[in-house]
Amino acid sequence: RGHACGLLHFDPRSPQGAGAGYLEAVTGLGVGDDAVTARPRAEVAADPVARTADAALDAVVVVLATWTVVYHVCLLSGIGATPALVAEGVLLVGAAWMGRGSVRRTQSDGCPAPAARSVRVERSWTRGPTVWTLASAAIAATAMALRGPWVLVWVPWLVAGLTGSFAAVSCLRGLPSLSAGAPAPPSRGGAGFVLVAATGCAAFSLVAMRPNPDDLFYVNVSQWVAEHGTFPVRDTLFSDLRYPMANWPPTASYDALTGAVAHLLGTPAGTITYLVVPPLASFLAVLALWRLLRAWRTPLVSVAMAAALLFLLFDGTSSYGSPGNLFVTRLWQGKVILLCVLVPVLLVHALRFVERPSRARAGWLFGCGVAAVALSTTAIFLVPILAVAATAPLLVRSPRTAVAGFAALSAYPVGVGVVTLLTGGRSADDFGGRRLYRFDGSWIGHEVFLDGLIAFVAVAAVLLGCLVLPHPPARLTSALAVMFTGLVFVPGSTRLAYDLTGLGPTLWRVTWACTVAGLVGVLASWVVSRWGARWARRDWRRWLGLVAASLAVALLAAFGSPIWAGDTSTRLVRPFHWQRGDESRAIVAWMLAHSSPGDIVLAPDGLSVTVAVTTTRVKTVAPRDYYLDYLSDDPTFDYADRLTLDHLVNRVGGWSAGAVPPALSSLGVRIACVFRDDHVAAGLLRAAGFSPAHSTATYRCFLA
Repeated sequence: RGHACGLLHFDPRSPQGAGAGYLEAVTGLGVGDDAVTARPRAEVAADPVARTADAALDAVVVVLATWTVVYHVCLLSGIGATPALVAEGVLLVGAAWMGRGSVRRTQSDGCPAPAARSVRVERSWTRGPTVWTLASAAIAATAMALRGPWVLVWVPWLVAGLTGSFAAVSCLRGLPSLSAGAPAPPSRGGAGFVLVAATGCAAFSLVAMRPNPDDLFYVNVSQWVAEHGTFPVRDTLFSDLRYPMANWPPTASYDALTGAVAHLLGTPAGTITYLVVPPLASFLAVLALWRLLRAWRTPLVSVAMAAALLFLLFDGTSSYGSPGNLFVTRLWQGKVILLCVLVPVLLVHALRFVERPSRARAGWLFGCGVAAVALSTTAIFLVPILAVAATAPLLVRSPRTAVAGFAALSAYPVGVGVVTLLTGGRSADDFGGRRLYRFDGSWIGHEVFLDGLIAFVAVAAVLLGCLVLPHPPARLTSALAVMFTGLVFVPGSTRLAYDLTGLGPTLWRVTWACTVAGLVGVLASWVVSRWGARWARRDWRRWLGLVAASLAVALLAAFGSPIWAGDTSTRLVRPFHWQRGDESRAIVAWMLAHSSPGDIVLAPDGLSVTVAVTTTRVKTVAPRDYYLDYLSDDPTFDYADRLTLDHLVNRVGGWSAGAVPPALSSLGVRIACVFRDDHVAAGLLRAAGFSPAHSTATYRCFLA
């Protein structure tokens, strides 16, 4: 009888290889021998398209890593943007010269297996954990889909992670090497489909508009660099470097890079952030997913890619944390680029290091860690978690090498985390006093995995990854990622983390380690392979892909929500636009024409965000109210007056009519805009001496 380790050589041309092999490998219900031979794989020249795509992704890692080092040196020394770009250019030339001729690509990112060797795995060691993992996955996926009691999600989730880890470790102990035991994908396959899909996603990013308020700080920093040519270490939202910075320290270098490029080209930072980055990042995100699937040695890569992309395109709702909502429609933000581009590349390089450790591959791990820091402070806790999960397979053979790999990958993020703690790191968002429901594990889980059919598929794919992934070390990595995510789902865990470290609800991003879309693709590939074997003798195999694809699209259309649907706040507009509405951009242009540098403007949140991402010449009273909190004790900041005016124009309670005129006078507000139908605020502005000056379909603006 079969076993649960998946050590069989897989031949997709054989009906038994296509279906029975995987069925036997995953569930232990197939027919096979206890003694399984892992056949060696010949090292075949890589597909030129794959080789070029992988080189492009590696180039992104090199650019982000070297720029981060340059940027951090500039922060400490006060060097400006132009010298920083010159230094970056020198580093890139040096890196290209040192790396010339050193890259030898094979058909996958893995290494050839050693000579064939008989492997025996005791069935009793793996059958039990496999059954437990399958049962736990079924319970958790069903409970998530039906919004059942949360205990039916997080408990079986942790059980699936624990038993899956045990099964994966048992399999690794039976392998002759960590690069053995899984089939290699064909040297050419799916490249044309991937290029079409990547181009399509890039084109879609040009017509999708989904404004996001998080831009107010990060793009404002980019705009400061574009306008002044310096890297700020103090506030640019409310003043010209007068107050401390809201998010401290400014360790992520991505926003500084977009600002430096904009400064060099003499264009607003938003032009780079909103017009250049989304199509480029969307194209790279598809290539990164393809690379990860190939590194996992996934059979039927085109099927896996199609399933993963379909899942992402129909994984939308009002939720901001689902994988689909963190795909094309938000791929100008550094943290989303971290998820969609860098995490897959990081996992690929970690898998290559696990297969054959070397100093060069450890260097790539270090570079990935630095590049992650470039994109988001999330890297401070996410990369060490990925490092533990990705290098854990080496503990079976060489604990010292595993520690070295972990150190290489996590050294820079951990170092930045230490610096953040020592310098009094902070975030503008007060997790302990605002929207406390975000501490709820149930809320986090459904925010990421949603409910219904989409949730069932996503959770099942994640929890079964330790069984269906073709690459044995990747199974253990997947199981450990499930364990870390399950800990976030435990009730009270995020509150405890916030009290101890200040992270709190941000830990929901630990789910990024699960690579949900990739695992959905792997599961789909496994299902199609199994069905292909069953129906091959009836000559139905040629129609299988079409039938499966049609069924998947029909189910997703019926039960999923497209990421361009109205409830996602996404609109389809003409290409080459900023991620801000035309109306708000026109009002900001009017403001700039009727103001002087240093003027204060009052406007509702959405319009204030547009001001912040467009210019640093004028300042807003409050782009979002919680950004005021960290300066509430500074008497020169006029916190109470700012809060009064912010609540007035955003139609929030907690203000009095008598406090409005003194607040306007104290802050020196020059321009004030309110909603067109807000007659109360308009009347108070007129009473304070403001005159109507401009109006649109949504807003009315007044001049002092």
